Amino acid sequence: MTRVTVSGAGGRMGRYVAQAIAEAEDLTLHAGFDPGQAGQVVGGVEMSVAASSANGSDVVVEFTTPDVVMENLANWRRFGIHAVVGTSGFDRDRIGVVRQIWGDGPP
Repeated sequence: MTRVTVSGAGGRMGRYVAQAIAEAEDLTLHAGFDPGQAGQVVGGVEMSVAASSANGSDVVVEFTTPDVVMENLANWRRFGIHAVVGTSGFDRDRIGVVRQIWGDGPP
């Protein structure tokens, strides 16, 4: 089973994604990360204020806001977790920064 964390799990899209993952037969919702919604339950998991709650995940689905997404992506890279980004606001400059941070993917 693929272990998935949803970053931004308390938002409209994050809640939808977390619930879909929780209901999928081949995925496990490992954690929900959303500092603004910590303590709430989505898809059967309690949302955390700590990015480290994603440790042990195979992938993070990133559905946060443009003002925090880059910091989150740096965390996922540092933790060695693959990321799928659904956050909007990526222009050429931002994509260039992601390429610098990630290179070919997690270490």
